Amino acid sequence: MKAETHRERGIIVGITGGIACGKTTVSELLTEKGAIPINADEIGHQLLKADSPVIDELINTFGPEILDESGDVSRKKLGAIVFQDKSARERLNAILHPLIIQRSRSRARQLVMEDPSCVVLLDAPLLIEAGAYDSVDLIVVVTASSETQLQRILERSHAQNRPLTENEAQARIDSQMSVSEKVKYADVVIENDGTFEELNKQVNQLWNQLMNRAKAD
Repeated sequence: MKAETHRERGIIVGITGGIACGKTTVSELLTEKGAIPINADEIGHQLLKADSPVIDELINTFGPEILDESGDVSRKKLGAIVFQDKSARERLNAILHPLIIQRSRSRARQLVMEDPSCVVLLDAPLLIEAGAYDSVDLIVVVTASSETQLQRILERSHAQNRPLTENEAQARIDSQMSVSEKVKYADVVIENDGTFEELNKQVNQLWNQLMNRAKAD
């Protein structure tokens, strides 16, 4: 447990894990039960828009060739740079992460102060790496095997009409902290190598845990 929860405010749950482990699916299942989601990836995507407060810094750092026709940063073009180059990835994280964490924390704190009965989900792939885990009450790490991750990334890239090669998909896995390392920070681990029914059962157990904690507090 990373922080004490007091019932004058709600509960903030940090959801993290490796790429393609199923964080979003877990967040969606919890949202269906009444939790309020905050998606750090979506905030990051907003910061790649032409009107972003860091657009000039991104262009100066990575060059105007990262832009698409609309003036937004192309995630595909930027990804081709940062997933193959650790130093470039670190520069990108240094630009985006402070704002992502600031906006995520601010929104989460506002929600839990407004409603002491609420559960807020901070869905953040880099929750641990960015040092934001100290601002949540419970850390949930969603895991999957590297083989499952690779298969899901490839399938997802084709479904999105942005197909990746196996090497490109593996580079995305390798660019993140390992799942086994993230588990060391976890209060709850959800394993997502099985069926949807098995995943849903674990999510139900987590929700019951959260509700019991709310009652106890």
